[in-house]
Amino acid sequence: MPYIVFIAFFCLGVGLRQGALMDPDTGWHIAAGDYIRAHGLPASDPWSYTAGDAPWYNLSWLFDVVLSLVHGFGGLDAVVVAAALFYALAVAFVCWIAQKSSGSLIASLAVTALAGFVLLPGMLARPQLFTFLLILGFYWVLRFGGARMLLALPVLTALWANVHGGFLAGFVMLGMFFLEALVGGERKRALYLVAAGAACLLALLLNPYGWHILEAASLTMNSALKDVLLEWRPTELTAGSPVWLLVIVFAGVSALFEKSIPLADKLLACFWLAAGLMSARMMQIAALMSAPYLAQALALRLGQSPVGGAIEARDRDYAADLSKAAVRGVLACASVIFVAAAFAPPVQKALAGGEAFVETPASHAPESALAYADGHFPEARLFANYGFGGYILYCCRDVRPVFVDGRADTAYPRKVLEDAIVLGFMDGRGETDEQRAAEWKALTETYGIDGFLASTRSALLGHLMATPGWAKVYEDDDAALFMRAELARAKTKHMAK
Repeated sequence: MPYIVFIAFFCLGVGLRQGALMDPDTGWHIAAGDYIRAHGLPASDPWSYTAGDAPWYNLSWLFDVVLSLVHGFGGLDAVVVAAALFYALAVAFVCWIAQKSSGSLIASLAVTALAGFVLLPGMLARPQLFTFLLILGFYWVLRFGGARMLLALPVLTALWANVHGGFLAGFVMLGMFFLEALVGGERKRALYLVAAGAACLLALLLNPYGWHILEAASLTMNSALKDVLLEWRPTELTAGSPVWLLVIVFAGVSALFEKSIPLADKLLACFWLAAGLMSARMMQIAALMSAPYLAQALALRLGQSPVGGAIEARDRDYAADLSKAAVRGVLACASVIFVAAAFAPPVQKALAGGEAFVETPASHAPESALAYADGHFPEARLFANYGFGGYILYCCRDVRPVFVDGRADTAYPRKVLEDAIVLGFMDGRGETDEQRAAEWKALTETYGIDGFLASTRSALLGHLMATPGWAKVYEDDDAALFMRAELARAKTKHMAK
């Protein structure tokens, strides 16, 4: 069954490939990977005019290198296919774990489909894709591996510490399985888990920043931008959405007091679902970590239903058919062929029907506005909306310094980020409108800002329209360029000559 799930969700991912570039951070991840490959790991930010000598803790440096290699191989077309590949691998891994946990192919397939659709917004070209696989790998070792398999956890931790700051999730999982062992009276296993946790802590230090990686993770979790970024806000439960359905199913199966379901599975499901409801960026992990519990609970409820016997018989028949070596071989070959074909330019061209296989989303890729700025104000110091920063680093990093971008707290001093909120999100610290306007103006002078590249959907656009001293020199459907009025007049006079 995992092979069928992989093929289905890989095809879904390729079909919805444009969504893989909807994260504005993809650009800076590619830029960082390019820089590391050419110059090594930088100690501080090389691209902004605000970070200064502040240390840059790039928690995803290894992911960035991999992404840079993929981009070098096939451009953004290859990047989106790779995102679909990792997404499909994660969903297939969920299916494998759910089926092994529940013993029911039907229940595991239903739960996997639900998890796959909740996970779909997370199919982005960003390092969370590695965290999806690593957290599932942690679970597999802890649930199905013996004492010797625990030796794999420090290896996974060392890898995790170099691809994404989500490595702390591994320690949460260790804690849940430790509690399960204690409650179950398994003292020997509890000691093994303590030893494994200690080894993971040591393995965590196998990164370019040593113990400072914990400081960097803390900076991210307590980001100055948490209040203004949507992914940090509580999840919105829209009726009929996959997340809404996940919550409904979780409440409906009602099996938290069933002794046949392991304690750690219940704890992980509850913990991550609560975390996902409090912060939207955690909801994809909630879908992954609730799958084992939900599959077991659903299998239990199906078995207790009036048609339980028929369902179990059908389950056995399906499992027997799919377990045949010939069937597994054909499905494995088909999986490889689908992936290889998706990376092939002729296939991509055919899938695109004569159009571009993928395009950078205009919502955070202001190509025309940047081209205008480069042609008319090449030396100007611009402040760009937060969502534009990654794209600027992707295409213009050597000629266009940024004020701030998605690297946020791991690269910029906190004061710079707080000032960016005032400048870009119009969230001043004064008590009156006059005080906030004065603060905004003072910050433009402090940082020597010559112009603003504003999203047409941002509050910044309206503020600039109403603020004297700034002139709109360019606007399209997605971005507008404002320059200091004196610079705009000077340019107009120069062009008139």
